[in-house]
Amino acid sequence: MHPSRIDLHVHSTISDGTLSPAGVVEEAAARGVGLLAIADHDTTGGLEEAIEAARGTSVTFVPGVELSVGSQSYEVHVLGYFVNPGDPQAQAALSQLREARDGRNAAIVERLRELGVGVDLARVQEIAGAGSVGRPHIAYAMVEAGHAASIQKAFHRYLARGKPGYVPRERLSLEEACEMIAAAGGLPVLAHPGKIPSRAALEELLRAGLMGLEVYHCDHDERDNEELLALARERSLLVTGGTDSHGPGAERAIPIGGVYVPDWVGEELLAEAPDWWKGSR
Repeated sequence: MHPSRIDLHVHSTISDGTLSPAGVVEEAAARGVGLLAIADHDTTGGLEEAIEAARGTSVTFVPGVELSVGSQSYEVHVLGYFVNPGDPQAQAALSQLREARDGRNAAIVERLRELGVGVDLARVQEIAGAGSVGRPHIAYAMVEAGHAASIQKAFHRYLARGKPGYVPRERLSLEEACEMIAAAGGLPVLAHPGKIPSRAALEELLRAGLMGLEVYHCDHDERDNEELLALARERSLLVTGGTDSHGPGAERAIPIGGVYVPDWVGEELLAEAPDWWKGSR
């Protein structure tokens, strides 16, 4: 499968990626990606940098965000495209989510200490740098301190859901996430729906105000793509796609543009772009 000119799901150092927002834009341009979205976890903090980096280049940049939602026994993530980084209501909600994330990180570090796995929270924050701290940074600190052989093993033994170091965190409901994204001028899209455990569960999620499905994703195979595309067409939902790349050196080093996304996906997405985004270009 040939490389894609579209990647609508990339992370930067502002959350848990390895490239800065400007670095993501530079890498996308080098790899021939012409339509790019950064969707960091619970933050739009890198969007202004990326927007500036994309000016005068071959890359059309779409601002995004990725929210973890609900309290189900499985992960549900929502991508928000064209979320206005200057919207005060959205920023207040994202700030609250980041505060909850910070409290959770401290609780995880304390739980690990009780398990005899000493990790320094200040060191975890140093590893994260300017980005929001998450479990991957804690896992890196565990490897650095000799408590795990790899980030993957740190998750498998301690940090994954159901493991002794796992601490749940405060989340928006799916309905709240969709409402917040829409209020900020954005389009709420269900990320990697192929991970949802059943068609019934997926059908239930679609009733919450979602406007699209991420049909093309690194965890989807051709059958997933076909079934999800048919569902999107049946429900008149927007179709998106991307790598979910976290950059070189990440646990899964999927290159930007490494998942094929048809050109028409980009055309349909840009046709739905809000006026605030068009006016900012």
